[in-house]
Amino acid sequence: MKTTRAIVTAAALFTLGVSSMAAQAPAQPRPPQGFAAYLQGQYATVKRNISGSAEKMPAEHFAYKPVPEVMTYGELISHVLETQYSYCNVVKGGQSPVAGKDFKKVTDKLALIQLVKDSFAYCDDAFANLSDANALEMITVGVAPNQRQIARANQLTQLVVHGNEHYGNLITYMRTKGIVPPSSAQ
Repeated sequence: MKTTRAIVTAAALFTLGVSSMAAQAPAQPRPPQGFAAYLQGQYATVKRNISGSAEKMPAEHFAYKPVPEVMTYGELISHVLETQYSYCNVVKGGQSPVAGKDFKKVTDKLALIQLVKDSFAYCDDAFANLSDANALEMITVGVAPNQRQIARANQLTQLVVHGNEHYGNLITYMRTKGIVPPSSAQ
């Protein structure tokens, strides 16, 4: 009986040891990530944060601004979207779908949320079609005499940078109203 108990105990300890060793085994290294995949991931984060910011702020606070010299919450979101359309339009080419529209006049929360969805939908394929092979292709920015050539990825990188910059502003607005921003609520 003592021998059986000792064998069972030894087997249990051995099993625990093997399980523990398996849990401590080094994880498989991730495959290399190219620039395009990295930028697409950054865009997904900006999309989640800006969209979440529009949805989380109560409608009555879209006219809020912490000091008179800055944009309202709604104007700040509108600014991000207008600029985003501009960056993506340069990459996609053709006539801008928002030419002549003044986003700052949109103050209703539901209308702004729709603009957020539309803006990201417009940019989604610009990012989806980005590859390591075409990221450095030159595209034309501006009009003569201020026209210049830049890499496709430059425009999309700037969109991510601009979105993150203003997401930082949106965080401040949300925090002053006691709202946890999307990136902190995860």
